[in-house]
Amino acid sequence: MINTGYLFSKDPKRLFINTSLGCSANCSYCYLPTLKYSKGTNVSTYKSAEDILKDIKKFKEFIPGKEGTIISFGCYSECWDERNKTETIKLIKHFLNLGNHIQFATKKYVNYKDLIEISKLIQYPNQLSIFISSATISNWQTFESLTSSPEERFKSFEIIKHLNIPVILYIKPVIKNITIKDIQKYIDIIKKHHINDVVIGSLINSKGTGINAPFIDNNSLRYNAISDEERIKKSLLPYCNVYSRSLDFINKMG
Repeated sequence: MINTGYLFSKDPKRLFINTSLGCSANCSYCYLPTLKYSKGTNVSTYKSAEDILKDIKKFKEFIPGKEGTIISFGCYSECWDERNKTETIKLIKHFLNLGNHIQFATKKYVNYKDLIEISKLIQYPNQLSIFISSATISNWQTFESLTSSPEERFKSFEIIKHLNIPVILYIKPVIKNITIKDIQKYIDIIKKHHINDVVIGSLINSKGTGINAPFIDNNSLRYNAISDEERIKKSLLPYCNVYSRSLDFINKMG
């Protein structure tokens, strides 16, 4: 196990990486304040890709290769904001060369041009997967202020046309009585961008009653599933593959 904030892993199966602690967005449902990390303010705690890689050497359980440790960027940060993006790209390239599965979720626009060089390092299908996060379309300014607008974020699905990198719609967390109002809007986005895969995810907070969050080593954060999730899943199933967790996509794709 390793837990430095910048790096977190309970076992060799998955390693969470953050190049900053805190997030420049200001999502109302954010769990970071529970962990004493900032949100919605200028993040001042950063670490370079080079220093992160030095620290990973201390994680003796790390396993390189396709069947090895899955690399997940973010959980305590926005990995694609202007300052983090450069370091995130360096780290993505490193782990692609090692052959590991890599995933990252973001509420930012990911320009396919930033991934052209990265795409040349991909060794097998779905080695890198990108999750474009959206908890609400109609009410994003209320619940996800200081993020990129959904319209801007959804431009990231252009990657599907240009590069052989899967881009998944990440409807997480489902906000009670809010996310469900945008079912038709999400269907329209899925059709417009020919999206094959969608993750419908639960809220994570200190009041959750489900299983522990995968990026923490105590019971302080848990999943908090609500009935709206099942209705959204059923509504989207005729149009795409639907999963409950980001790892479900990787495990199914192999």
